Amino acid sequence: MSYETLIFEKDRGVAHIVLNRPDRLNALSLQMQNELWDAVHAAEEDDEVHVIVFSGAPRPDGRGNFSAGVDLKEKAVMVDPATTREGLAEYVRSIMMPELIFKPPLLALCSRLETMQTPSIAAIDGVCTAGGLELALACDIRYAAESARITDLHIKNLGHIGGGGVSVRLARTVGPAWAKQIMFTGVPVEPRKAEEIGLVNEVFTAEELLPSVLERARLMAEHRPEALAMAKGVMYATAEMPLEAAVRYSVVGRAALLDRTS
Repeated sequence: MSYETLIFEKDRGVAHIVLNRPDRLNALSLQMQNELWDAVHAAEEDDEVHVIVFSGAPRPDGRGNFSAGVDLKEKAVMVDPATTREGLAEYVRSIMMPELIFKPPLLALCSRLETMQTPSIAAIDGVCTAGGLELALACDIRYAAESARITDLHIKNLGHIGGGGVSVRLARTVGPAWAKQIMFTGVPVEPRKAEEIGLVNEVFTAEELLPSVLERARLMAEHRPEALAMAKGVMYATAEMPLEAAVRYSVVGRAALLDRTS
């Protein structure tokens, strides 16, 4: 399958999806969002893919880059559904009917990454802000380069809180206090601080980032995919449960994986 805004590679159980609009800081155009949806669907349906890795194509000058978020130049000439009475009504209905949440595509993509069986990883270098940060937060694991510049500029630059769930996922990842600081100030989080507060798992040099991430992804991909999916599903489903109920849920998950052929 070919894409105009992505590079899709598959090797040893890992699908590597590269955001490929380097002249626009890998901004998430509507076309890229739709292609990401298709690429994730293709990877999820492929029995040979056990882990998905996202990274960004470097800038034309060679510097690393993840994504600057939704393409604001494109968005400036489009009508945001939320600014219309009908669009706002659809958003309100979607609170009670989650299946309606397919606009904007980034929101649906982030929800799909979070809930699908296949684990996903973000390899972050250079700019990672706004929609780029929302995409990374929806992944199960995040790694960063020492040159990563992680921010959320929705409030600072746009005067709103983003449409891909950053205000919720960021708070659940690093806690409300750090989420508020990141969102309220727009100041970049230094990679080592991001590691310290749990925003990223590990930090590497720019040269080591992608090889190290792919090595870890291939290690995960060697394991039983059903067990990876069950572990991810149990963690997601029990996040808000009381401890005792959550543990019992996990025991049922283990039982579902046992071989009953004998």
